[in-house]
Amino acid sequence: MSVARRRRRERQIIVFGVLAIVLAAVAVAAAAVVRGDAEGPFASSFTTPASEFQSDTTLVCPPDGALPLPYEEVVVRVNNGTEESGLAGTTATALEARGFLISGSTNWARGYDDYVQILFGEQGVQQAYTLATQFEAPEGSTVDLVLDNREDITVDLILGDAYVENQGLRDALSPELDMELPLSAGAECLPVNLVRARPAPNVLPENPLATAEPSAEPSAEPEGDGE
Repeated sequence: MSVARRRRRERQIIVFGVLAIVLAAVAVAAAAVVRGDAEGPFASSFTTPASEFQSDTTLVCPPDGALPLPYEEVVVRVNNGTEESGLAGTTATALEARGFLISGSTNWARGYDDYVQILFGEQGVQQAYTLATQFEAPEGSTVDLVLDNREDITVDLILGDAYVENQGLRDALSPELDMELPLSAGAECLPVNLVRARPAPNVLPENPLATAEPSAEPSAEPEGDGE
């Protein structure tokens, strides 16, 4: 019996030893695939396709290392989302004095109760961040950057109720307005292709920087009718 038990024990040691070696080899190979040092046995990528990516983050990141644009390259329509008369006009005048290209000022039909919101398309990310640097939200409020599905570089600036009590742009000599300071989201963000765009306003700002285009059908009436 002692001889049989010894042989059985030896066989078990051999089997477990082989299994341990195989598992160790598999672990080393898997680690190499994950690091990219070796190709895996499957052709499919471990990267989630953009169309299948889901996240609660809606903030678009600025282009990597991008600097503020010259203000004359930023086309802005200013919208008053409050009941404060003349708010859009005075803010548009202040932005224009700094060199921004103003494409009208009007009332925002839906109203807005936060500080300021900036609407922009995929082509206008750098423009939107350049405009956002002009504002410093008070505690409890935000400069809200929202991607929509417009196809040009124009941006819409919406002034909200919280802006009424904190009117005005940053001081022109503020360090945050240094043109050599890279644009930053300051919060969790995603590349523009991973953020779902919301519908743009029915009528978009005119873009005086656009090249000549074929004549199009007349557009609908603007969303607001005053300042």
